[in-house]
Order: sequence, then C-alpha cells, then structure tokens
Amino acid sequence: MFPNLYNPILNKIIRQNHILFKQIHTKKCYKFLFFGSDSIALSSLRKVNELMKIRKTTDCLDLVTNNNSTTKLEIEKYAQSENIKTVRWPLQDLQPAEYDMGLIVAFGHLIKIDLLKKFPLGMVNVHPSLLPRWRGAAPIIYTLLHGDEITGVTLMKIKADIFDVGEIISQRKVPVSKNIKLPELTKQLSDIGAEMLVECISTLPQSIENAKPQSEEGVTYAKKINKSISEVNWAQMTSRDIYNLYRAIYGLYALSTKYKDKHLKLFNAFLSDEDTEENLYSPVGTVEYCKKRDAIRILCKDRKYIYFKSLRIVGKKEISALDFYNGYIKNLAVEKRAKVIVGT
Repeated sequence: MFPNLYNPILNKIIRQNHILFKQIHTKKCYKFLFFGSDSIALSSLRKVNELMKIRKTTDCLDLVTNNNSTTKLEIEKYAQSENIKTVRWPLQDLQPAEYDMGLIVAFGHLIKIDLLKKFPLGMVNVHPSLLPRWRGAAPIIYTLLHGDEITGVTLMKIKADIFDVGEIISQRKVPVSKNIKLPELTKQLSDIGAEMLVECISTLPQSIENAKPQSEEGVTYAKKINKSISEVNWAQMTSRDIYNLYRAIYGLYALSTKYKDKHLKLFNAFLSDEDTEENLYSPVGTVEYCKKRDAIRILCKDRKYIYFKSLRIVGKKEISALDFYNGYIKNLAVEKRAKVIVGT
C-alpha cells in the first residue's frame, strides 16, 4: 500500500527537479546579480555588461553595492548610465531563483547560506591571487609585500559562511615584475579577472561543472591592513623588504619613520643595482645624500641602501632629496652628519 502512495509523489518531485535542472542547463540567457563596490569590481561589471549587449547571454544584470553614503560610487554612476538597477546591501526581499547566479568581485561581505541557496547556479567570486595562497582581504598587498614573483587570479564558487575556500573554477598565473606597484598590479589583475568572469558566464553551465576543491597545502592569509604597516623597522628589514613594502602600499600610505623628534614620510623609493658593496661600518638607519643619484639614501639591515627622491616632514610640504639635505643635513658639522639616523 505504501509503495503505491509513495511512488507518484516521489516521481512528481523527481520530475519537477528534473524540469528545473533542464531549464537552467539549457537556457541561453541568464539573470545575474552582481555584488561589488570599488574600481576592481567596476572592471568586471563593464565586461559583463558588454557581453550582455554583444552576445545576449543575459536578459538581466543588476548591481548590489554596500555604499551607505549619499555620494554615489563610480560603479553606481556607471550602472546608472547603463540602466543597470542598483540595490543596497543587505538584501531584504530577494526571492528564490529571482536570479540564476550571483557574481561577486571585491565585495567584502560574508555570504550566508540562506542567500546562497536563492541562486540556482550558486555564486562565483573573482579573487586576485592563486588560491589557496593569500586568502583574505588584501591579497595583492601581501603578494607585493612578500616579493612574490608569480601571482594570478582565481575564479571560484562561493562557499557559505566562510571566505575564499570555495571550489576553483579556473585560475590564471601572472608574473610579477620586481618594480610593479599596487595600482598597476591591481589594474592588471582586475582586467584579467574580468576576462575570466566573462569566459565563465559565456560557457554556462559547463564552466562551473568541473570546479575542483582547493589544495590544503600552501594556505596563507592576507589580513586587512591599517596605517601602522607603513612604519619602517630599519633594524629588522632589508633594503628589498622596505622596497617591497613601498610597492605594496603605494597609493594607500607613504612609508614613514622618525627623524629626530619628527615624523618623516618617504617618497619615490628605488634600489640601485649598482650597489654591490655593503656598508659594514655605519649604523643601520644612517641617512646620506647621494649626489650621483640625486637622492637621500638610508642604510638597511642587510647593509645596503634604499633611495628616496623626495621626503616630507609631517606638517610641512614634500621636498626634493637635495632640499632635504640642504635644510636638515648640510649645515651640520661633518662629524655629526655621519650620525644622522632615522627610526630612533
């Protein structure tokens, strides 16, 4: 008796699920909800929107931002100019299957399971590192800070209630030049991530069917930074360490140190390949003017120099290395010039 009652109900459920699965996996157009707020996200939103216009792969593209200010973000201005509807985070009235897939780029909010379940195809995220290396909020900064020679972009499925551990859909490696700085690398990875996202949604649903779990080896974390990272520890950092820090926070913070009783900001840093000899005698932190390179140079832990083309005492304007030398070092007695040290 039970089998006769149960089978029709079971068969009905199976048929309904099969129909929904078939509809999603055979449709040519999809509804996407894009989550993003900054310039990195804008690059991807542009690409997806261009794809929508050219290939008609989506019949709906809406934007979610976490902007609570009355001043519109650049991504919101772009959305308005392209007639893309913008909604505020957190989402209040999103219905199940209202959108097929969520697209997340530099959004910064944890996705809960109840939200994830509302997208039949799930949610995908563009992350600017080769996961599992540099999970977290600041992967590009940590890539430069640690002198990585190879980085990349990962496109992954979102896993609910935890950041950056989802299955990997695709990855692309990118070499990191030794002098590239944060804004340049961010732009490069943003453009590549946008291309990867477009490739993914252009080949749905096949593109997400073969996602693979992340490796349990090589996991590192890129936690959120603050201004304190800019303070140079001359006794603990080599010239390359300091230059990598300069590259990593370029455009966010200037390198900073103490000069006598003042706070000093350091700009336009560089290393010299011609410096082959180590200074074994002067104290770490010694400040000198290098006429040949028209720069202030400071001795580091590895007994090599890092150079700065301009500097600024906090509260005063930025000045050239020569002006700094003339104003703060030149008029000292010769024996005192050798004792000009930063960081103390």
